[in-house]
Amino acid sequence: MLGMVRTLPRGLLATLLILAAACGAAIVAPSAPGGPVGPGAPPEAITNPAEQQAVSLHGVAASATPEATAVGARVLAEGGNAVDAAVAIGFALAVTEPSMSGLGGRASLIVRDPDGTLHGIDGLNQVPKSYRTNSGVPTVYERAAIPGVPAALAAALAKHGTWPLARAIAPAIALAEDGFILGEAEAGRWAAAREELSKFGAGRGTYLKPDGSLWRAGERVTNPLLAETLRRLAAEGVASFYRGAIAEQIDRDMAAHGGFLRREELAGYEALPALVVKGTYRGHQLASNFRPAAGHAVIQALQTMEGLAVPGVDEPARWAAVIGQAMQHALADRSIRRGSEQESAAWLTSREHASERATRITIPARGPDPVSSEIEPFQGAAWWNPPGTLVTASTDREATTHFSVADREGRVVASTQSLGPAMGTRLVAPGLGFLYATRLGTTPGSRPASTIAPTIVVPPAGAPVIALGGAGDARIISAVIQVISRLVDHRMTLADAVAAPRVHPDEAKVLRVEEGPIGVWSAVDRARLEGWGFKLIGAASGFFGRVHAVSRPDDGRPATGVAEPRWTGGAAGPQRAPTEGSRRSPRR
Repeated sequence: MLGMVRTLPRGLLATLLILAAACGAAIVAPSAPGGPVGPGAPPEAITNPAEQQAVSLHGVAASATPEATAVGARVLAEGGNAVDAAVAIGFALAVTEPSMSGLGGRASLIVRDPDGTLHGIDGLNQVPKSYRTNSGVPTVYERAAIPGVPAALAAALAKHGTWPLARAIAPAIALAEDGFILGEAEAGRWAAAREELSKFGAGRGTYLKPDGSLWRAGERVTNPLLAETLRRLAAEGVASFYRGAIAEQIDRDMAAHGGFLRREELAGYEALPALVVKGTYRGHQLASNFRPAAGHAVIQALQTMEGLAVPGVDEPARWAAVIGQAMQHALADRSIRRGSEQESAAWLTSREHASERATRITIPARGPDPVSSEIEPFQGAAWWNPPGTLVTASTDREATTHFSVADREGRVVASTQSLGPAMGTRLVAPGLGFLYATRLGTTPGSRPASTIAPTIVVPPAGAPVIALGGAGDARIISAVIQVISRLVDHRMTLADAVAAPRVHPDEAKVLRVEEGPIGVWSAVDRARLEGWGFKLIGAASGFFGRVHAVSRPDDGRPATGVAEPRWTGGAAGPQRAPTEGSRRSPRR
């Protein structure tokens, strides 16, 4: 019996959830996109941005909110390239999913040009050089890291885009100024942070109403302060954030509360070229960003599996046992240092290292199947956690978003942004309207390691290039690995690979297993895994990472975008080709 994938149409899922709510479950279906998404192409120029899958000859975008997806698709419809669209999405998500990313957050992205050239950008957070432990500074100020998102997005646009920054930011300004419809899950994350948002006042009028009360799901939310900050960025450029008027506002507030994020810290920050690591898996080229990102763990796990007889789609439990062990080794190894960072990267993504790790993996022997009549049908314990529910572990630094874009010329982008724990430090920058990310370490001046893993997969000639990544702390890594294995080993479609049931290794021989509502492992497969000595811990679908992916063939066939069914985003693309005059070559 195969592990089951329950991917109901979203309209049907919404109906079921409403019925469940009527029976006493406090559930609201994901809201449809609402409100303006900025100037440009009319709504009919793009496909429905609330759909899980989109197909278009003219490019596609997939992200965590329908509003941001619509922004990216409209950029493509107006002739922008994948980088223009990705930058516009990044700023739009700062408005429509601020619990997961924003101007105060971190970013890591990878771009593949149509000729195959790869570019990585490291915009991850930096611990202030003046940071010191046991300082007595209020916690929300003490934890604030130097933001990287504005620098990373601006650098990507300047080097690989065609649009000016002001045009790329314009849709986000419109969303912040005119508002968007707040979804149930995002409203819940804001509500959970109410105490800290209220403490220093700046949360009022942003993620709380001006009187300090909660925004409710279904209400149109505006953020005039964030709109003004974005407008200043558009007019004055990213220098305003790190050395200009925005930096001055940050500095004044930090100085008043003893914080370490001072003007000189901001002025010294820059987006850096990421160390792009490469590998192969069964003829597919892999590329991702090395530390402080974690793309090397994706490559290590897959290369470890390449030397093994990986079970097929008809043996899901044996596949889960093998991939679970490979992922566990890769997760445990990702902080290993062996000489310089370049030497460490080469070692961790080497065939030698992968081959050694493969010797530690046990492939369960095929044996008699459990007698189905002796196994009670499994009923997942987490069916009442609808898409959009954030399900975390107690140790999580969960607050991340991922988006992927492909354009008609063959360029693809995978980009991940994060704040740390949901809502970051839960400190809103006074007068600026954004939240700060939480630093991930304590070493002054460092960019601590994260689990971000934007990844590009280039298959043998004739198959589509894939750009993907995820959100969900360490499950970013395991989710990306499993989607790639499903594509390569099980020859699934991109949509099926993203929706298929997942596992995650907590430690050796301990697996988290998905229990719905999207994917669920059968009772027989669970019994097999337990019979092979695995301890299983059930968790809802929202625990297992959130992947947004695109595929782009090089033979004129349409591109495909897939949004994570475990979340509330969407995928969309242009309905028709942009006019020739609207397209330009990237700046160099």
